[in-house]
Amino acid sequence: MTRAVRPPQRRDAERSRRAILDAALEEFSELGHAGARIDAIAARAGVSKPLIYSYFGDKDALYMAALREA
Repeated sequence: MTRAVRPPQRRDAERSRRAILDAALEEFSELGHAGARIDAIAARAGVSKPLIYSYFGDKDALYMAALREA
């Protein structure tokens, strides 16, 4: 029996960015900057922590981007 080989799935970058920002807004709203955790934001957004750091650099930059989008 032969299995079909699927090409690797690629994420839509804008959709991922939007999911991260939405999750960040929720996390920062509920816990504040000090209480928010990148791993929790990643879990909410359904992405990896390295992807968040790739897009935003650090927690402060993510916080500022989330505020701009609010």
